[in-house]
Amino acid sequence: MAALRIVGSRQEMLLQTSCLAAGSITRLLSLRLSTASRDRLETVDREIPAETTTVKRRKGIHIHDIHVSANPFPSSPEEMKTNLKDYLERRDMHLRRHQIDIPEFCAGSLMAVTRADPHSRFGESRFVGICIARRNKRLGSTFVLRNVVAGEGVERTFELYSPLIKKIEVLKLERRRRAKLYYLRDKPLKESIVSQQLKPVPVKNPDGLPPRHRKRGK
Repeated sequence: MAALRIVGSRQEMLLQTSCLAAGSITRLLSLRLSTASRDRLETVDREIPAETTTVKRRKGIHIHDIHVSANPFPSSPEEMKTNLKDYLERRDMHLRRHQIDIPEFCAGSLMAVTRADPHSRFGESRFVGICIARRNKRLGSTFVLRNVVAGEGVERTFELYSPLIKKIEVLKLERRRRAKLYYLRDKPLKESIVSQQLKPVPVKNPDGLPPRHRKRGK
């Protein structure tokens, strides 16, 4: 009986020792996991740039979501986590926006574009018209202005990020129900006339574009 009691006590001691060891290992693993998760959160916080604002996409306006950050532009495609073509396009767009001011506009706005022209007497030409279309394709973004010159309807297509463009002015910020105003081609010419001496009209709505024109009875 004494021998059986000794064997039983040894088994109990071994069981208690194994339980203590398992508890210590579990506490050690939980401590390591908490430390690793804390370090990961700190790394994510460091990766998020400070003072970052987002311009929300508005319904009916051709505006891309723009992230404005105080941090400099990424130095490589790997840092930006994209391919080489996308990186080069975004870099050129970023540099171009620092050279000239690209205002907010859409179809229906009255605009003036000053473009470098080597055949002009003053080395540049200025075209005033109503924006009838805008096409957003990153570096290949374009917009079309229409006006009446010498009794004929004239349309000119400009590249938004072209290095030949010196200045883009929004003389009157407006928008229509449609995103493309190609119907003006079939309308009388008086609906496409924009004065060359038109002066900029201040925006009444400081939040952005004015509301859309609604049909009567709605």
